[in-house]
Amino acid sequence: MKFKSGAFVLLVSGVLCKFLGAFFRLPLTNMLGIEGIGVFQLVMSLYSFALVLTSGGVCASLSKLISSARANERTEKISRYLKTALFSSVGVGLAIGLIFLIFGRYIAFLQQISSSISYALFVLMLPLGAGIATLKGFFQGYQNMLPTAISQVIEQTFKFVFGLIFAYYFSKIGIAEGVFGAFLGITISEVVALLYLLIYYQIKGRGRKEVYSKEYARILRKEFNSALLPLTLSASILPLVSAFEGLVIISRLTLGGLEASVATKLYGLQTGVVGALLHFPLIISSAVTTALLPNISYHISRGDGGKRRVESGLKSLLYLILPTTFGIVAISKPIFSCLYSGMTSAMQEVAFSLAFYGAFTTIFMAIMQFLIMLLQANGEFNYILLITTIGGALKAGLSFLLASVPSINIYALVLSGVVLSATICLLGLMRLKKIVTFSLPFLDVLSLLFGTFLMYVGVYTFVESSYFSPIVNIILGVLIGVLVYVVLTIGYLIKIFPKIRVFKKARK
Repeated sequence: MKFKSGAFVLLVSGVLCKFLGAFFRLPLTNMLGIEGIGVFQLVMSLYSFALVLTSGGVCASLSKLISSARANERTEKISRYLKTALFSSVGVGLAIGLIFLIFGRYIAFLQQISSSISYALFVLMLPLGAGIATLKGFFQGYQNMLPTAISQVIEQTFKFVFGLIFAYYFSKIGIAEGVFGAFLGITISEVVALLYLLIYYQIKGRGRKEVYSKEYARILRKEFNSALLPLTLSASILPLVSAFEGLVIISRLTLGGLEASVATKLYGLQTGVVGALLHFPLIISSAVTTALLPNISYHISRGDGGKRRVESGLKSLLYLILPTTFGIVAISKPIFSCLYSGMTSAMQEVAFSLAFYGAFTTIFMAIMQFLIMLLQANGEFNYILLITTIGGALKAGLSFLLASVPSINIYALVLSGVVLSATICLLGLMRLKKIVTFSLPFLDVLSLLFGTFLMYVGVYTFVESSYFSPIVNIILGVLIGVLVYVVLTIGYLIKIFPKIRVFKKARK
């Protein structure tokens, strides 16, 4: 599967999954309330961190090493890589799950949550997530993005159905119990997704050469772990920071003068409502980087740095991420109004402000993901760990210090997010400048920024009018935004796809 087709498959599945995720959070928020979704996010932040510790570096490590083994025609390594990944990630997941099972009540006490019942599920969820990540990395190493895409859709579909059913049933008991129901549905979705990947592997992934030499197997395990450890640690930095914020943010906000219930609502608003909306554009960067990593690694192993592919991927990423992010911000007010009926007008204004400033974090995050992918492809695993540690420390420190400032409060999470992603981008570029050759003309970037600005102003002005109903305004606003942006950036678009077949046929 080529880079563009692989990225397209992941993009389509990512869009579908985000829609399913949004439709999941909408009724879940209405069931649990803003405070309840805040509790859900507090638990989810720790789950995300634990999942990254379990398998955060497995997928990227397998993808990188398997693609390199294929390029060097050393396919006998692949089976050992897979077994090592499964053994280490599932084992770690089970161990961490047991820790949450034992100490969950103390964690819930620190977070001011009434029940720790959701943490008991981690002992199942983490090993399941580890198996899913490992098999995804295996197929991605062959540049086969289809199993990843389908498993994501399966997981989100079952999460949507069973998560809402159980959340509705258990929410009758209490908020914490409703959150448990949602996580129970997520557990079921992971079981089904893992079963699909195992069946696909039995059909398509068997017949690989096995490694029989114990000494050679030990060397391969060491090679795999040398990539896995720094990637896992670096991937755990951001979830660790989120988990840290989840543990301290309520107390820091109350120290700044807010009531605990208000602080929980603001945290839920930022992470569960606005955060979910602004994570939608990141499916673009995720699709591009996931598809490009094995492709670039393959060509680097064959002595070709893949300069053309890097530039094409970066140009495509910027062309899509800028208008998508600020387009979502432009229509966010009517979205909040339509989807969250219980949200007051004051909360809607706060949500819009968080979305607008958070858009800059999203842009930097997308670029950051792309640059980290290039560092991974070039084997710069320890440097990735270094820069993510620096960025994470800055974010954690700023969030802790600024959240208690009354004039900043919840905006501390947004400001620290911008600082983190911008810092990692800068440090990443400094390193890549020495090992990778690629360029992006300044005038091209300027044209994208100009087109994005005019698109945002036009869409925001239109959706704020009272010409039609909010839903019609959103639909027409999106159409207007797409038209304005494409017209203003048509020259850039032609540069990205200079060999469109339609043009070729026209010339003939």
